[in-house]
Amino acid sequence: MDIEQLLPFILFFVGFIMIIKGSDWFIDSTIWVAKVLNVPNIIIGATLVSLCTTLPEAMVSTSSALKGNADIAFGNAIGSIACNTGFILGITILLSKPSIHEKLDFQKKGLLLISLLLGLMGVGYYYGELPLFIGFGLLGILLLYLISNVKVAMEKPYDGEKEAIDKSKSTVMRMLVLFVIGLVLTIWGANLLVDNGEKIARLLGVPDVVIGLTLTAFGTSLPELVTAITAFVKKAGDLSLGNIIGANLMNILLVIALSTTILPINIEPSYLTMHLPFVILIVCIPILATFSKKGYFSRLTGFIMVATYALYIGLTFYVA
Repeated sequence: MDIEQLLPFILFFVGFIMIIKGSDWFIDSTIWVAKVLNVPNIIIGATLVSLCTTLPEAMVSTSSALKGNADIAFGNAIGSIACNTGFILGITILLSKPSIHEKLDFQKKGLLLISLLLGLMGVGYYYGELPLFIGFGLLGILLLYLISNVKVAMEKPYDGEKEAIDKSKSTVMRMLVLFVIGLVLTIWGANLLVDNGEKIARLLGVPDVVIGLTLTAFGTSLPELVTAITAFVKKAGDLSLGNIIGANLMNILLVIALSTTILPINIEPSYLTMHLPFVILIVCIPILATFSKKGYFSRLTGFIMVATYALYIGLTFYVA
């Protein structure tokens, strides 16, 4: 293997390291913001963190739409939702059995996500594509969603342990720098991963449709994965739960919406018969689990989610 063939593997690894370090700094700064503003972690996770960690998907998808290939944007977004929920949330549940402190909020956002996915299926069946007006409609829903989250954040005080928080000018500047550098490293690293991951996949002869729904989706979901791991290590599990459900919503309300306003997205029959139904099934599993009397996700729930996602990936490779 010559240096030209080896370079994608090196850059892929560099991107992974950038995401790990960038997400660590990013989470440190957002947890500090949550404490300073007395805002619950799950609200910060569902808005600020999810917006930022969804930027790689938005950048990849918007770029694809501008190049006249909006279909990749749809596959990337749907694949990211499946990866975020089935793999990332499933693994974190298996490893930590996170508590559900904001059960009602999680349920509301989960039901909104399911409604949006069902809506996309309905529009796909009726039009065979996502018309431009759907994109603008989704952006309108995004605006209402963000306003609602800000309203909740202002009305609901931070319920964590009270502690002395350093608000000095030097600390504010340090957190601001960590936030910006962490975000830049995360997004830059994700782009390195996606670009070079696609080159590696093509070197190995993997079909484009599989790349979009699996490798690209996984690569752009890595910020959510590292954010989830980092948040649980730093005992901010609610931040991770909020980030995952929020990132899933952003994949529809921001990623698909932006791409659709640039170019109508053609909906392939396989999305209506396999991909969207599977993604809806994966999303339903943790939502249904919150209706139990337990105050946490059981490891059985995590196992079912990961197994369902693995089955979905296997079928994606088989059908392709």
